[in-house]
Amino acid sequence: MAQPSDQNDEHLRSVRSIRTERHQALEAAYGGIHWGADFLGFAVATFFTVVFFGIVGAIVGTVGYQMGAPVPHVGGPVTGTTASLGLAGLIGGLIALFLAYLLGGYAAGRMVHFSGALNGLGVVIWTVIVAIILGIAGSVIGANRFNVGSQLNLHINTATLTTAGIISLVVTLIVMILGAVLGGTLGARYHPVERMMEEVS
Repeated sequence: MAQPSDQNDEHLRSVRSIRTERHQALEAAYGGIHWGADFLGFAVATFFTVVFFGIVGAIVGTVGYQMGAPVPHVGGPVTGTTASLGLAGLIGGLIALFLAYLLGGYAAGRMVHFSGALNGLGVVIWTVIVAIILGIAGSVIGANRFNVGSQLNLHINTATLTTAGIISLVVTLIVMILGAVLGGTLGARYHPVERMMEEVS
């Protein structure tokens, strides 16, 4: 004869197995990457990137004006105040980028039911795709008519510029991915799983 504790354990195991099966059914039905939702999340992230960058630029510019920081010239010396403002602007820009993609990932996660982190990553993928398309279009159009850079006499070390560009690109992608994945995870948690299980069943 089974003891009451054994019966309770069996009941709990059966309930857990049913919940696991329903959860797997929901993942099969709603999981995966949704490119439409991710593109809308990319649009949200782009909008807030512009807004937050504008705020950071306004703050740094105002502080620099109040401190009387000179505007540096290309190839000229940089004062300590200007360097500090540049560092503050860099940190503020990374924070702004993180928050913008946090909101973009959250928007994408709210539009999907599962795989919030994956769809947050999809927001970054859309960013890379659009950046590549715009880069190709800009290089084609700019090489023919609007190549302003070739008309400027800028004394810039190409090796230094390439190294700095690679480092900046890697750091930017890391910040974007962290923000978007976290936002997507938080957005996907909005949906009540218990109610969804009842709908599937």
